[in-house]
Formats: sequence, C-alpha cells, structure tokens
Amino acid sequence: MKEEAFRIHGEFPYILDDIVNIKKHFPDKSVDAVFSIYTLFHFPPENIEKLIADISDILKDDGIFFLSYQIGSGEELADEPYLGEDGKNALYMSYYNDDVIDKLLKKYNLVKVYQKEKVETLDVAINSNNNITIYKIVKKVK
Repeated sequence: MKEEAFRIHGEFPYILDDIVNIKKHFPDKSVDAVFSIYTLFHFPPENIEKLIADISDILKDDGIFFLSYQIGSGEELADEPYLGEDGKNALYMSYYNDDVIDKLLKKYNLVKVYQKEKVETLDVAINSNNNITIYKIVKKVK
C-alpha cells in the first residue's frame, strides 16, 4: 500500500507501527484527524478504552475521529477472503455494543457528528453474515 500511495502521490513521511503505539508518534493535541476504518474490528475489546483515550489525547480540540466497528459481542477467527483460501479462519474479529462505544467516546470528550449503519452482505466482505457495520464521525470537544 505504501508503494502504491507513493506512486500516486509521491513520497511523503509515513509511520508503520501498531495503532496501540499511536502516542509514541504524536504529542497530545497535535493531530487534526484520525481515520480508523476497518481497524477496530481487529482490536481486542480489553484494549479499546485505552485506544480511544489515546486518540482523544492526540486530537486537537475540534479534531475529528472517523471510526468503524461491527455490532455484536465476543470475538472470533473469521474467514479471510483476501487470502483466496475459503475456510481459512485467520482473521481476528471483535464485536462491540454501540452503547458501550458511545459511552467510551463521551467519556473522552468525543461527541458524535455523524453515524451510518451498513449491513455487510457481499460475498467478498469479511464476515459477510449480515453483521451491521457502524461508521461514525466524532469531534473532540473541550
């Protein structure tokens, strides 16, 4: 992906690291926006609060956090369709209750600006078992 982005946009600074280390790379109140699309699906529930707190810390006041997650509970190893091997349960998935996520966001001064729900039904979608994916934009308030 990095090479393709460089091909399209030219070279630019980038960070290759696990999202749990985000505060290692950005000081508090230094970031205008964080986009975490199809990331929280793969994040263990016991660590989600720390991640939301860290993202809130690095966001500037009025900064935007765009996130997505799937509604449900529990964890599983799901089929990874992009490997081209049907039945290969190799993709860690975690599911969240929307109210739980909303409470965490509010706790860290992140207020919902927009939310859309989509039912994943495509055969090529990861975990296309009619799960609801939430796309949410929140803004950090003072």
